Amino acid sequence: MWSAVAAATLIGSLAAGPALAAHPQAAAPAAARSAQLVRADDAKAQALLARLRATITPERLARSRELAQRHGLTREAINPGDYQCGPTVFRDWIRQSTADFTSVDWMILDNYGVLDYAAYDAMLFGSSSDPAYRLGAHAGVLDKTFRKLRGFWDIRSDDIDLMAMHGSMVLDPVRVSRVLQVAFGVPKAQADSLAPALVDYLSDPKFQGGNHPIFTLNAFAFTAFGREVVPGIIPGDRIIMGDGILRAYDELGFGDVAPQAILAHEFGHHVQFEIGMITPDTIDAPETTRRTELHADASAAYFLSHPRGLSMQWKRVKQFLSVFYTIGDCSFTSPGHHGTPNQRMRAAEWAYQLQESTRPKSLIYSTREFQRRFDAQLPIIVAPDKVTAAA
Repeated sequence: MWSAVAAATLIGSLAAGPALAAHPQAAAPAAARSAQLVRADDAKAQALLARLRATITPERLARSRELAQRHGLTREAINPGDYQCGPTVFRDWIRQSTADFTSVDWMILDNYGVLDYAAYDAMLFGSSSDPAYRLGAHAGVLDKTFRKLRGFWDIRSDDIDLMAMHGSMVLDPVRVSRVLQVAFGVPKAQADSLAPALVDYLSDPKFQGGNHPIFTLNAFAFTAFGREVVPGIIPGDRIIMGDGILRAYDELGFGDVAPQAILAHEFGHHVQFEIGMITPDTIDAPETTRRTELHADASAAYFLSHPRGLSMQWKRVKQFLSVFYTIGDCSFTSPGHHGTPNQRMRAAEWAYQLQESTRPKSLIYSTREFQRRFDAQLPIIVAPDKVTAAA
């Protein structure tokens, strides 16, 4: 998943590395956190927080986290001391867009999983034939790109469903209750009682009718490998595009390239499902995430720049690389580590150069040959950054 991370980790994927919603509070400057604490005296929020503490018990939180882990959301990789990292414009955008959130808001949204509701809802219950999950912004370009991707990579892809997740679902008490029951194991009576209180709280104007991008700040590829995700539910293969992630990159000036790049990245995860790079036994292996995320980055760059893909010119490819840079992360010990910004840039640049050097230009490498070449290059892509020692 592409997320700020998140997925879950950030941005980012519910099976294969894509992630649940980004949780940026920890990255907020200390002064901002202090200001939030001073403002955190809203009676309604405090009352809801008390109800959540009583209802979303540690055991129920553990259930939702186990569901996430089982579908590839928990990752740890590499030694942060070896890599250059710093703030990205994406993280800056998150801080600015949530500047009016209080510390109690973050406790409700983050600690009790509210930021993940839309992702769980789409993963478990979504369908492209249901208007509630119909693509919104950029629907035309996403549909066109999806058709191109299906013809570009040599895997079975006619069973992949492309759909959206909309944050407005958090104002639907029926859907909120359903997520509480299925993902968290809350009994129906308790879930039906808690859901209206959550909806009332989330109706505050600062949450924009559920359309604040923080609720859907990710995209992810998903497969259940034909198995039950929860008792009685076997979702089909899908790619889910969050309204929030698309809005974020629109506002950052990447609206002409981000939808295609994000979709191509998530399609890359379905390539991995099909050729065995990700299996039910390896999906939650820590080092699997970095390899598969960087492979998906490379797959996207290859498709976007290839004459038989989207044939983006160098100027547009550079925009695309900038997108990858801003979503890189250095949260080495957090779930869903996708690779540093520099690593992601190197993966994309390698794929672009591979496409540029191929003859004839019309040749598309098979998914397995592309994987072989990528794996041969991976040690270079993930090599520690060169840090200049202080004099």
